[in-house]
Formats: sequence, structure tokens, C-alpha cells
Amino acid sequence: MLEEKSKKECDEALIRKYYQNRCSSEEKEYVEQCFLDLKHYGKVSKAARQEWDETSSEGNKSGVLTDILHKIHFDLRLEEFRKSKEGSWRKKTKSALLGISAAVLIPLLLLNVLQWQHRASESQSIFTEITAPNGSRVQFNLPDGSTGWLNSGSSLKFPTKFTGEERCVDLNGEAYFNVVKDLKHSFVVRTKYSQVRALGTSFNVLSYSDIDAIEEVTLESGIVNIEKVMKDGSFSKIMSLTPGQHVQMNHLLSSFNSTQNETTKYTAWKEGRLIFRNDPLERVIMNLKRYYNVEIEVEDEELIKFHFHATFEDETLFETLRLIKLSSPIDYRILPREKNSDGSYKKRKIILFQK
Repeated sequence: MLEEKSKKECDEALIRKYYQNRCSSEEKEYVEQCFLDLKHYGKVSKAARQEWDETSSEGNKSGVLTDILHKIHFDLRLEEFRKSKEGSWRKKTKSALLGISAAVLIPLLLLNVLQWQHRASESQSIFTEITAPNGSRVQFNLPDGSTGWLNSGSSLKFPTKFTGEERCVDLNGEAYFNVVKDLKHSFVVRTKYSQVRALGTSFNVLSYSDIDAIEEVTLESGIVNIEKVMKDGSFSKIMSLTPGQHVQMNHLLSSFNSTQNETTKYTAWKEGRLIFRNDPLERVIMNLKRYYNVEIEVEDEELIKFHFHATFEDETLFETLRLIKLSSPIDYRILPREKNSDGSYKKRKIILFQK
């Protein structure tokens, strides 16, 4: 019985399993029960902190654990409140909630998926927007049965029901799509500079607004057409991709670079893996910043020339930094987290420097 389990079972190892979404249904129920029961919360925190201090050797251990414990408790309470309001919310909106599941890595915090709906006028459709905060990835389902993943720091907007000749979604960030085949209605992913058109296809699109005019499309199966936004608002076809093809576009320079048979490198993020194959440090930093929700600065500019060949799979931030240190001429230091005026903490800052 869950009630008969000892408080020591809810230690750092079990909390780690909970964050990595690897708990059995019984373990998951036990962890959530412990955090929701205020009588046991203090005991759970004390046991977890003792285990954490005994097994962790890097970083601000106490601060990290406190953030994690408080966030688990906050998120579970928020979910409890959301469920209590779900019935009345459904009646008001008259639309079904889309199922969303999050896979989160330590020390990343549990995901709060922000969903809201709005109606601009009676003649317009109702739209849903899904947001994956920095340090998380979100699985989503679309109204036509298509599915996919939304990467850290990304948002996806789409109607609650597809109408017309196209199934259009708007993306800012990175997403992987498994599109249900419909020969009469093409599936269109609209970004800031272009749009990707598909029928029944599996593909990845990267288009973050903070990356100057750089977009990437990776095709695993099917066929996609990439179309450029013209000055008059129309679209002009740039190219078609075949399975296994990856293309990076620089819209400012009107140039593109295409490679073949490297799709895993660009799509493995949805499975909790970061793959680098002779990638410059600049790209490595860009991915790590979003993946772990941290700030990273390079102290020695010579390091920018360094290229990486590595795979990180569900590693914690500290484990990833340690592996980088062991396999390159790079060392690092982690600065104490600064507090904002409202009591919250700023992102953790990491400085990279040459050994």
C-alpha cells in the first residue's frame, strides 16, 4: 500500500525519476500524494535534501533542490485547482481541451502549459495557443489527428477546428510534426519568413524569432514544399525536400545549405537527446541555453572556433557541463543565481573559458 511506504523512498532518486517521467504509476501516485499532503511535505523535503546532499557534488545543491521541491508542490496544487475548474471552463468555451503531455529534464522544472482561447469576432474561428517555456518540451495533438512535439521556448497557434482548403498553424520556435494524410487539404506551417506545405508527412521546422532570418526544415518522410513570403503577401515556392534532407535557409542573404541523411541530429531533441556532429560552439551554446533554460557566456573568444562531436541523452545540466569539460579545452564556472525584486530568481548563468 502507498500509505505504508517510508518517507525515505521519496528521496533524490525517486524525485529524479519523477522529473524524467520514468516513475511507475504507483511511484508517481506516491510522490504526488506526498507533495499534496501538507502533513508529509516537511518530512519529504527533509529526506530528499539529505539524500541530495549525500549524492550531489556540483552546483548550489541546496538552492537547486529547494527550487525543485517548491515547484513540484506549486505545480501539483495548480493542476488540482485546474481540474476543479475544468467542468465549468468547458461549458463556457464549448470546446474540448487538447491533451498535452510534457517530458522535462532535471533540473528543469515541471511544465505549466499555457493554453487560452479567444474570439476576435463572431465570424472568426476560435484559436488555441500552446507554449513550451524555456527548459521544457511539449507533446501536442491537433484537431485533424496530427501530432507532434514543441521544443523549448516555442509557441504554436492553431484553430480548434480546421476549415477551408488548408490546415494552417503558426509557429514561433521549433516543432516536430506527424501530419495525417489528407489529399484535399494540405497542411501548412507558417513562420516569420516562409511556410512549409505538406500532405501526410513527418518533418521538423526551426524558426525562432530571436535568430536573425535563419530557418531550418528537416524531412523524415513524405514530401514538403518550402514557400517564401513575398512583399505583396503572396507565396513563392523555393524548393521541395525529399526524405532524409535537411535545409538551412538564410533569408537575409537569400541563401540555403542542404545536407542529406542527417535527420536524427535535428529531430532527436524530442526524445531528450542533443546531438552535435562537428558543430561550432555557437550552435552548441544556442541549444544548451534553450534546453536547460540558462544563460551562457564565452569568456575567451578563441573558443568560438571549437567544434563539437557529442551526444547528450537526458543529462542534467551539471552532467553535460562536466562532459564538455572532459572532452574539450573548455572549463566553466557557475555563478550564484541573482534574485529579482519580486523574489523570483533570474536564470542561472554559466561562464565558459579556456583551460
